[in-house]
Amino acid sequence: MQSLTKFEDVLDKDGELIFTNVGYSMYPLIKQREDVLRIVKTDNYKKGDVVLYKSHVDHYVLHRILKIKKDNIILAGDYNYFKDKPITKDKVLGLLTTITKKDGKIIDLSKDKKARRFFYTNFFHVKAFFQLIGKVLHLRKIK
Repeated sequence: MQSLTKFEDVLDKDGELIFTNVGYSMYPLIKQREDVLRIVKTDNYKKGDVVLYKSHVDHYVLHRILKIKKDNIILAGDYNYFKDKPITKDKVLGLLTTITKKDGKIIDLSKDKKARRFFYTNFFHVKAFFQLIGKVLHLRKIK
């Protein structure tokens, strides 16, 4: 029986990882099972970057950096109204550099200012409040 290759093993061997994601936490920037993502191995990242990291429970997570502190990093998904538990810098596996959309359009995150999402990093609490209100109203509408 063949074992599954870990993301960090691919990054260590090839310096990059190309895959499609599962999950909605980075919507609308990333669409589940549609967009092709390119992650590169680096320790050069900053606030606003989207990074792949290994969580406290050994799940792979692709979220945006909200704040880098001396001992840890604060992250959250663009579509989430909550922050992730802080992680140590050694948990970051790589940096999202490009997104290839279903129509073939390539978004280079180093150049695309909209993709950097200033609003999501600097006004997280405002965004989270409105997202939570929207979700509550949507749930009430369903009942």
